[in-house]
Amino acid sequence: MRPTTVICMLIAFIATGSLNAQHVYPEKFDNCYLDEFKFEETSIIAEIEDKVLTQVITEGWDDKMLKKAEGYLGLQILVDRRGKSCLMSVRNDTNMKLKKMKLNENIDNNLKWKGQEDKISVIVLLQFEGDQITVKRLGTTDMVNLVEIKE
Repeated sequence: MRPTTVICMLIAFIATGSLNAQHVYPEKFDNCYLDEFKFEETSIIAEIEDKVLTQVITEGWDDKMLKKAEGYLGLQILVDRRGKSCLMSVRNDTNMKLKKMKLNENIDNNLKWKGQEDKISVIVLLQFEGDQITVKRLGTTDMVNLVEIKE
């Protein structure tokens, strides 16, 4: 895939239009209860190593699934003050079936972040290409558009 094509796909993917009803992505999960939370804006608040994040998310995926994975996976994860995770919404633009990924189970039961002062909505974009997984963190300052957070 040409670099310009990838950039255009990424821009189209992250320019979701509007962050309505606090769900960022179209596939919604209603098992989260966080009364008030903040979105990350221009800096990362909820901390976790990319390697740990990808290991937990892909836990239980077989080698065939990992090697053939292509595309983008957007995750909105709510993180409470103690670092506990809850998957709130997903956008799956990969060649994998959402149900086989077991995202809800992996994230809600196994993903632990460093604690922080506020409840945070973390937006993660995973890019699957070949056997590589690239992690990008997204934020919003206007509650309309998502932009990449640079560390």
